Amino acid sequence: MTARRSAKKLGRMLRVRSLQLDLARAEQVQAAERASSARALADRIEALRQDVAPREGVNQGLSLFAAAHYRDRLARTQIEAQRRLQFAHQQLDQARDAANAAKRDHGVVEKLIERELEARAAAARKALEDAPNPTRALARTLLKSG
Repeated sequence: MTARRSAKKLGRMLRVRSLQLDLARAEQVQAAERASSARALADRIEALRQDVAPREGVNQGLSLFAAAHYRDRLARTQIEAQRRLQFAHQQLDQARDAANAAKRDHGVVEKLIERELEARAAAARKALEDAPNPTRALARTLLKSG
């Protein structure tokens, strides 16, 4: 292989980077959905915990005991839900970072392809300029027209 990258290799690199970018974006969407789900769960548990309060009635002692028991269980569940929410946000941040890195890598490969195409076009122009007289006139007109 020459010093320049082959078109096949660049195409393969672009396909791989495109696939990585798509996978990173899909993971980012899934992480966002997990974070949203964890937030909704935490909000529902907090609402339940706020709703469980002592009630007036004939069995007030039993009601107080039951309310305290459920409030305690809901408080523990709320702590776990908050831990899950924090973990989901960490995963979302990691997924965003991975998507940004994949996007940068994809852009690098695209720039390599552009440079390779520009180098080939320059080499073709140079070959036309160095050619015998009949093609030299064609080369000049091509250079003037862009």
